[in-house]
Amino acid sequence: MPSFPRPRVSAEDLEIRRLLRLARVHLGLELAAVVEVLGDEVALRAVDCGQTSLTFLLDRRTPLEGSYTQGILSGKLPAHLTDTHWHPASRDLAGTRENGIGSYAAVPVGNGALLICASGVATPELDERATQFLGLLAEMMTDQLRRAHIGDPARIHEALDPSRFRMVYQPIVDLSHGGVVGYEALARFDDPGFPTPAHAFEAATRAGVGVQLELLTMRSALEQLPAVPAGGRLNVNLSAEALMTPAVVELILHHAEYPLSVEITEHTQVRDYNLLAQPLALLRGAGVEIVVDDAGAGFANFVHLLKLRPSVIKLDIEIVRGVDLDPMRLALTRSLVGFAAEAKVSLVAEGIETAGELQTLREIGVGFGQGFICGRPAALPAA
Repeated sequence: MPSFPRPRVSAEDLEIRRLLRLARVHLGLELAAVVEVLGDEVALRAVDCGQTSLTFLLDRRTPLEGSYTQGILSGKLPAHLTDTHWHPASRDLAGTRENGIGSYAAVPVGNGALLICASGVATPELDERATQFLGLLAEMMTDQLRRAHIGDPARIHEALDPSRFRMVYQPIVDLSHGGVVGYEALARFDDPGFPTPAHAFEAATRAGVGVQLELLTMRSALEQLPAVPAGGRLNVNLSAEALMTPAVVELILHHAEYPLSVEITEHTQVRDYNLLAQPLALLRGAGVEIVVDDAGAGFANFVHLLKLRPSVIKLDIEIVRGVDLDPMRLALTRSLVGFAAEAKVSLVAEGIETAGELQTLREIGVGFGQGFICGRPAALPAA
């Protein structure tokens, strides 16, 4: 059966919840929430509540027309009301009759969203100080909401449309002579909600469709295998979760007649090496090269290398950056050069950007490199 990653609670989600609780407790109200405008509808995106008589459903879409959100954002309702049942603009609203809102304080947050605190009863002490406090929290919350918004299910499922992304290929070169020995396939998303590919894959993982997105982008990359220049390998990136999915392994094996490498990222922790051993053995048996990506970052450690037994180790950009100027980075890289030589594996330095970095890496014996100074991600060269 396919193995899918469990959705994770992001740091942004946790920070939003913390700020909502701070708002609710400080104002002494029953509920604090972020309500988002989605076209002609609204939905509760995040909530913190104590004992309350208010009724709500997270992520349930309801009409914007006639809602508290519309009234507050348009200015037809005041920023705070101590008793909604006495105000002519609020007493007949569905939020008062059906959801039981008796008092509230609210401010806009970000673009098209509302930070609101409410109770099911009147709260006479609510005044402009409540909205001033919420305004401060809204400023703190805006960036967190933008980042958390990339997990919106509709946007993630749009990313699963092949027309929503494109593949580019970054050269990997032999540092001794500068010749290209392979290309790493990289996904690029044109949705501004995904400022980097990492945002898209993280959001997909949180939404439970991370493996599907990896499979889709890998399939697009593998379709270009016949166009890879003779003698060059194609590297595709996969998480440990994806490699434990039969459909992923089958697709790779179907293309194993080509020079192919699988880069296992270390930003996703391997929870069970025994489960990963079988698919890796199948790939090795078919001639697919196993690469440990981002060594020295995330969950990287020597136990990881010993368990995976890669043919290639790629040094993380944080080790490579400034290696010509930082004695500690230089010492660490030298030690990994020695380790690679003893283990008879190849070493690739990622993220090389300056002539000084390139020269230093050559001098200490790093065999291969990748980075803007070696070649930017682009379409595969014409045959």
